[in-house]
Amino acid sequence: MPDELIALFDEQGQSIGAKERTAAYRDGDRVGLVFVWAAWRTSAGVARTLLQTRSRPGDPYLGSLDAPAGGHIRAGETPTAAAHREFAEEVGIALTPAELVFLGQQPLQYTGRSAMQFFYLCTRPISLGETVFNEEVGAFVEVGLDDFDALVCGRVASIQGQARYKESPNETRPREITPAAFAAYSEPIMDAIRRSASAICVYLDTGQINATIWPPATG
Repeated sequence: MPDELIALFDEQGQSIGAKERTAAYRDGDRVGLVFVWAAWRTSAGVARTLLQTRSRPGDPYLGSLDAPAGGHIRAGETPTAAAHREFAEEVGIALTPAELVFLGQQPLQYTGRSAMQFFYLCTRPISLGETVFNEEVGAFVEVGLDDFDALVCGRVASIQGQARYKESPNETRPREITPAAFAAYSEPIMDAIRRSASAICVYLDTGQINATIWPPATG
């Protein structure tokens, strides 16, 4: 079967065509990726965020924590449409336009790979019990947003969360999270995660997007 056709982007984040996925990576093309974070404030005003444990067979980051949804932008698909699709596929929830906020974009370049990353935020509160598992997700984890920001920025050595696992979906269990959950990621990926956490904190505090968090476009 032919590879999935994925969208290609320029250094400004504009779509410039499409190519089969294998060929795009072989040729070093700039592919498009979306990542959809989820964060909200509880009735008590506490900021919470939802993460996933990656479990797709063959994933180089298998077992790592990540945004609850993410993936390639398909040919003919806008980043926003891809964000809606990925969230529905990986979390099992269809978002309304008002529940999805664009945070920013950032290029990714390392070890011969090139991508334009588009980051979004689901502002809808999500309980662990309403998430839906597929082959790409091994667990969903809920933690405090401030705790998550402190962990990925190196200010604390561990944080506590609640997790729901694919193998026991009818229960939630406490989970300690350490930097080991992100150890497989390169520094450029961790930079994007830290910027995402900062952008989410600003948005929940002010209701505004801070574009200065993201590096300026080049070219």
